[in-house]
Amino acid sequence: MNEMSRRIWWQVYPLGFCGAPVRPQSDAQRQRKPRLERLINWLDYMKGMGCNGLLLGPVFDSDTHGYDTIDFYRIDPRLGDDETFGRLVEACHERDIALMLDGVFNHVGRDFPEFQRTKRSARQDEGRQTRRARQR
Repeated sequence: MNEMSRRIWWQVYPLGFCGAPVRPQSDAQRQRKPRLERLINWLDYMKGMGCNGLLLGPVFDSDTHGYDTIDFYRIDPRLGDDETFGRLVEACHERDIALMLDGVFNHVGRDFPEFQRTKRSARQDEGRQTRRARQR
Protein backbone atom coordinates (compact mmCIF):
# COMPACT_ATOMS: atom_id res chain seq x y z
CA MET A 1 0.00 0.00 0.00
CA ASN A 2 1.43 3.40 -0.92
CA GLU A 3 1.32 6.55 1.18
CA MET A 4 -1.58 8.12 -0.74
CA SER A 5 -3.85 5.11 -0.23
CA ARG A 6 -3.23 5.20 3.54
CA ARG A 7 -4.46 8.77 3.82
CA ILE A 8 -7.98 9.77 4.82
CA TRP A 9 -9.24 12.18 2.17
CA TRP A 10 -11.64 15.09 2.42
CA GLN A 11 -13.07 16.10 -0.94
CA VAL A 12 -14.06 19.71 -1.55
CA TYR A 13 -15.74 21.20 -4.61
CA PRO A 14 -14.28 24.71 -4.23
CA LEU A 15 -16.84 26.52 -6.40
CA GLY A 16 -19.53 25.34 -4.00
CA PHE A 17 -17.47 25.86 -0.86
CA CYS A 18 -18.59 28.96 1.05
CA GLY A 19 -20.96 29.97 -1.75
CA ALA A 20 -18.75 30.80 -4.72
CA PRO A 21 -20.51 32.95 -7.32
CA VAL A 22 -21.75 31.41 -10.56
CA ARG A 23 -20.16 34.09 -12.76
CA PRO A 24 -16.90 36.05 -12.45
CA GLN A 25 -17.22 38.97 -10.06
CA SER A 26 -16.68 42.69 -10.35
CA ASP A 27 -13.71 44.29 -8.57
CA ALA A 28 -15.95 45.46 -5.72
CA GLN A 29 -17.27 41.94 -5.13
CA ARG A 30 -13.72 40.50 -5.20
CA GLN A 31 -12.79 42.39 -2.04
CA ARG A 32 -14.27 39.52 0.01
CA LYS A 33 -11.94 36.74 1.14
CA PRO A 34 -11.26 34.29 -1.74
CA ARG A 35 -12.74 30.77 -1.44
CA LEU A 36 -9.31 29.11 -1.34
CA GLU A 37 -8.33 31.46 1.50
CA ARG A 38 -11.46 30.45 3.42
CA LEU A 39 -10.54 26.81 2.92
CA ILE A 40 -7.27 27.38 4.79
CA ASN A 41 -9.34 28.20 7.88
CA TRP A 42 -10.93 24.74 7.67
CA LEU A 43 -7.68 22.76 7.56
CA ASP A 44 -7.29 22.47 11.35
CA TYR A 45 -10.89 21.26 11.65
CA MET A 46 -10.27 18.76 8.86
CA LYS A 47 -7.06 17.57 10.54
CA GLY A 48 -8.94 17.24 13.85
CA MET A 49 -11.41 14.87 12.16
CA GLY A 50 -8.49 12.65 11.21
CA CYS A 51 -8.23 13.69 7.57
CA ASN A 52 -4.72 14.06 6.19
CA GLY A 53 -5.51 14.42 2.49
CA LEU A 54 -7.42 17.13 0.64
CA LEU A 55 -8.90 16.28 -2.76
CA LEU A 56 -9.69 19.63 -4.32
CA GLY A 57 -12.21 19.80 -7.15
CA PRO A 58 -11.41 21.88 -10.22
CA VAL A 59 -9.51 25.09 -9.47
CA PHE A 60 -8.44 26.04 -13.00
CA ASP A 61 -9.91 29.06 -14.80
CA SER A 62 -13.40 28.26 -16.04
CA ASP A 63 -16.48 30.27 -16.91
CA THR A 64 -19.12 27.89 -15.53
CA HIS A 65 -18.93 24.86 -13.19
CA GLY A 66 -15.17 24.32 -13.22
CA TYR A 67 -15.04 21.22 -15.37
CA ASP A 68 -14.82 23.24 -18.61
CA THR A 69 -11.34 24.70 -18.22
CA ILE A 70 -10.25 27.74 -20.19
CA ASP A 71 -6.70 27.97 -18.85
CA PHE A 72 -4.86 25.19 -16.99
CA TYR A 73 -2.16 27.68 -15.91
CA ARG A 74 -4.48 30.05 -14.07
CA ILE A 75 -6.55 29.70 -10.90
CA ASP A 76 -10.24 30.49 -11.37
CA PRO A 77 -10.63 34.13 -10.24
CA ARG A 78 -13.81 33.17 -8.37
CA LEU A 79 -11.59 31.12 -6.04
CA GLY A 80 -8.57 33.38 -5.68
CA ASP A 81 -5.30 33.67 -7.57
CA ASP A 82 -1.90 31.96 -7.79
CA GLU A 83 -0.80 33.55 -4.51
CA THR A 84 -3.91 32.34 -2.70
CA PHE A 85 -3.39 28.85 -4.07
CA GLY A 86 0.26 29.00 -2.96
CA ARG A 87 -0.85 29.88 0.59
CA LEU A 88 -3.23 26.90 0.58
CA VAL A 89 -0.45 24.57 -0.57
CA GLU A 90 1.88 25.88 2.16
CA ALA A 91 -0.82 25.55 4.81
CA CYS A 92 -1.47 21.94 3.78
CA HIS A 93 2.25 21.12 3.93
CA GLU A 94 2.58 22.71 7.38
CA ARG A 95 -0.15 20.33 8.63
CA ASP A 96 1.12 17.25 6.75
CA ILE A 97 -2.01 17.26 4.60
CA ALA A 98 -1.52 15.88 1.10
CA LEU A 99 -3.16 17.95 -1.63
CA MET A 100 -4.54 16.34 -4.78
CA LEU A 101 -6.12 18.33 -7.61
CA ASP A 102 -9.06 17.11 -9.65
CA GLY A 103 -7.93 18.16 -13.13
CA VAL A 104 -10.04 17.15 -16.10
CA PHE A 105 -7.37 17.27 -18.77
CA ASN A 106 -9.27 15.33 -21.40
CA HIS A 107 -11.93 17.96 -21.90
CA VAL A 108 -12.02 21.74 -22.02
CA GLY A 109 -14.53 24.57 -22.21
CA ARG A 110 -15.72 26.26 -25.38
CA ASP A 111 -13.54 29.30 -24.59
CA PHE A 112 -10.32 27.24 -24.39
CA PRO A 113 -7.87 28.90 -26.86
CA GLU A 114 -7.14 25.78 -28.91
CA PHE A 115 -10.86 25.02 -29.22
CA GLN A 116 -11.48 28.56 -30.50
CA ARG A 117 -8.61 28.25 -33.04
CA THR A 118 -10.01 24.96 -34.30
CA LYS A 119 -13.48 26.47 -34.58
CA ARG A 120 -12.14 29.44 -36.60
CA SER A 121 -10.13 27.11 -38.82
CA ALA A 122 -13.21 24.95 -39.48
CA ARG A 123 -15.19 28.06 -40.51
CA GLN A 124 -12.41 29.10 -42.89
CA ASP A 125 -12.30 25.60 -44.42
CA GLU A 126 -16.07 25.66 -44.76
CA GLY A 127 -15.84 28.99 -46.60
CA ARG A 128 -13.18 27.62 -48.98
CA GLN A 129 -15.29 24.57 -49.74
CA THR A 130 -18.31 26.77 -50.46
CA ARG A 131 -16.29 28.96 -52.86
CA ARG A 132 -14.94 25.88 -54.66
CA ALA A 133 -18.42 24.47 -55.04
CA ARG A 134 -19.66 27.74 -56.57
CA GLN A 135 -16.74 27.79 -59.02
CA ARG A 136 -17.66 24.39 -60.44
